[in-house]
Amino acid sequence: MLLIAPLLVVSPSAVAETEDPAIIGFDFENGLSANESISLSGSIEFDSIPDSVGWSMVSDILSLTGDLTDTIQELDSQNDRILWSWHTDLDLAEIPVCTCYFTITVTFQESSWSDTRVIFIGDTMRSGLQIYSPGYADWAHETLIVTGWSFHPTVWADSETRFFTYPAISSVQACSEEGDSDTTQLLSVISPSGDFSTTLNISLLEDGWYSLYVENYDPSEVAFAQQCVGIRVNNAPPYVSIVGDSYFVEYSGEISFDASSSDDPYWGREGMEYMWVLRKPSHSGQTPLNIQIGGGTYSLPADSGGNYTLTLRLTDSGGVSSTTVYDFVIENQIPSAVASVSGTSMIDGGTIRLSVDDGWELDASGSSDSDNDLASLRCVWKIDYEPMYEGCQRTLTWPEETELESCVLTLDVIDDDDEFSSISVLLIHPDSSEPLPYSVIVLLVSALFMLSAIFLRYRSTDESTGIPTWDSDSDK
Repeated sequence: MLLIAPLLVVSPSAVAETEDPAIIGFDFENGLSANESISLSGSIEFDSIPDSVGWSMVSDILSLTGDLTDTIQELDSQNDRILWSWHTDLDLAEIPVCTCYFTITVTFQESSWSDTRVIFIGDTMRSGLQIYSPGYADWAHETLIVTGWSFHPTVWADSETRFFTYPAISSVQACSEEGDSDTTQLLSVISPSGDFSTTLNISLLEDGWYSLYVENYDPSEVAFAQQCVGIRVNNAPPYVSIVGDSYFVEYSGEISFDASSSDDPYWGREGMEYMWVLRKPSHSGQTPLNIQIGGGTYSLPADSGGNYTLTLRLTDSGGVSSTTVYDFVIENQIPSAVASVSGTSMIDGGTIRLSVDDGWELDASGSSDSDNDLASLRCVWKIDYEPMYEGCQRTLTWPEETELESCVLTLDVIDDDDEFSSISVLLIHPDSSEPLPYSVIVLLVSALFMLSAIFLRYRSTDESTGIPTWDSDSDK
């Protein structure tokens, strides 16, 4: 029974998968009991006529096969697919008492599909057991749902169905021998009669191949039945490793991050899927700027400064994923503002007296930034801190209606990250009177103070040097 188990547990099975597998139908229920010759029939739904249709009947003491290819007949279909009927007669006089597994197999080109029903022939006491899912080589993570069918043809047998696993070195070793439920920790025990579904907790199993056994337990072995399917347990998530710097200075090239050294502890790198998500929290919050599916490396232009997060979700071949967030900064180079007014350089905090003219040329074309930002620099000119012009070369005209004799000219040079630098100067209109320099004013005040002090000094001296006259009569 263990040797024929792989033929019974996969439904449908395929050598090569197609998008629309054949659907095999039976006109009788699972667990059919028969003592005489029987007529078995059913249907096949497929897109084309199959290359071959065959049947087999196996048990622990029996193996029969037959070909139905030439006997199938096309039927009316209720959908776009074609429907055929199949039919075969079995002479039970030539078949010993058994719990037999009757399988229909449909083959088309390099693909094949099969489905199985259990037939109790004669007074058999052995139970029937099938595993519908998982299929061979299916992945399992933390929990595993097992579905199938179990039935005892006699009423005296207890229907105790056990579930347990054995580790296997490889897929070849999986299900290569019968399992012993008496010496193995059981994952679950149920008492089904017909279709069943149970959830197994496999979170404590290490990654690797396992033989999953489903057993109708019977110490006397009269009703004993056991089926096995090889599965791949994948509990450990893949390990994510990103190689890259966390700080860059804005430039016109590209920045790259490499996650190709990421790995799965057991199943390896084959079949890994990469999903990269780039965000810029400093500017656009959590809205993704870019999403890349696939590829162990990720590159982006280094021409936009800001704080970034690069999220990598790595999914291994078994569908288990790990996610890591990598933070990095592209430092923006602040532009340098350089300008002149009709050839006179603007020095921040300085003063420029305008020459007699109808207009004065403002030129900030000498401003600088990193190569990637030069073409996008903006120049904004302000008069008394109010924006007046935009453009790195403009002509300044003094408003005729104003009575101002001076104003503050400010230049803001702004890059594409809205970083800027400024310079401001005091402009003096050509027609304004020249104010005395501060140093001259201080000198004049000092001189006046000194002259006043000298005058007061001499006046005090003249009054104090006079000799009073002696009045002789005052003594009388």
